[in-house]
Amino acid sequence: MYPRSFDYFAPKSLGEALELLGGNPECKVLAGGQSLLPALKLRALSPKALVDITGIKDLRYVRHEGHVLAIGALTTLAAVANDQTVVSSLPALREAAEQIADPLVRNRGTIGGNLCNADPINDLPAVMLALNASMVAMSKRGTRRIGADSFFVGAGDTALTREEILTQVEIPVQGAGFGSAYRKVRKGSGGFSIAGAASCLSAAAEGTIAQSRIAMTAVGPKVLRAENAERALLGEVPSDSVLDHVARLAVDASHPSSDLTASKEYRRRVLHKLVRDAVGASYEGAMAR
Repeated sequence: MYPRSFDYFAPKSLGEALELLGGNPECKVLAGGQSLLPALKLRALSPKALVDITGIKDLRYVRHEGHVLAIGALTTLAAVANDQTVVSSLPALREAAEQIADPLVRNRGTIGGNLCNADPINDLPAVMLALNASMVAMSKRGTRRIGADSFFVGAGDTALTREEILTQVEIPVQGAGFGSAYRKVRKGSGGFSIAGAASCLSAAAEGTIAQSRIAMTAVGPKVLRAENAERALLGEVPSDSVLDHVARLAVDASHPSSDLTASKEYRRRVLHKLVRDAVGASYEGAMAR
């Protein structure tokens, strides 16, 4: 099937792209195109205009800006997974990015496109929730920062307005005693997630957990936090019994459904193990720093 006809624009600057968005009320932004183009071909989406921002090279970077690690929205998933700062300090982000689909998708798909797609089975939204990241959105009216907890509104829906473009992802820089991990099970090689869990935590000098955030993939109508599980970790050393308790609380916070990929019962069983493994791995990473 072919897409319905649409107007195509390829701006070379962010300012030009924002002008186009402001003047075209029924348009879509093309970043990596790994989700949008299939949707156009299937006519699941039929915008009147397409604003292709892939030529805006200023939105491709990974760099420190004060107390955050800033990632440009057009940075490819492969570039994120291979960046040495990400590799050394943000294992959860590296582990998620390097497991998305296949090399062809990772070399074309972008971090901004993945997040704006806001699909509950996408891996990066859970990682951004766990990392307490912020999304920088720009429009002709100015710039605003949206915390990950507010950014993901529902399946395919974000807090971005029609005139805004996601330009940057900001992740707080963490010091000693911080660890993160992402674990998932997927259908076949390169398939979508059946379930996933992202864990980020900070450990005190004596080994107890001081801060914790846990987020889950593919087990609800949108990416979910496991806040009761997070609270249960505080002040604890994650023994086997603590990890099992935390994993049960996370499963209780999930709302999986059955589909052709997996049943909701299977997703719950898998999620229990994934949360347990992710929290355990993030704690090991925290104690090693």
